[in-house]
Amino acid sequence: MVGQCESCGRDDERVAPVRRVYVTPPSWDREERVEVVAEPEAWCGVCREHYPHQLVDAD
Repeated sequence: MVGQCESCGRDDERVAPVRRVYVTPPSWDREERVEVVAEPEAWCGVCREHYPHQLVDAD
């Protein structure tokens, strides 16, 4: 589908539904943390290449 990317704001881009993933790397005093946002967003190909995410199933 073509629309506006909800991550970078580009218009007229091919976008796909994804769930944003926040990753906090481990350090000496804490473990790695991965948080998946429940609400899907529409992301362009560039954002999907550069940022952690999960594709939303087309079901």
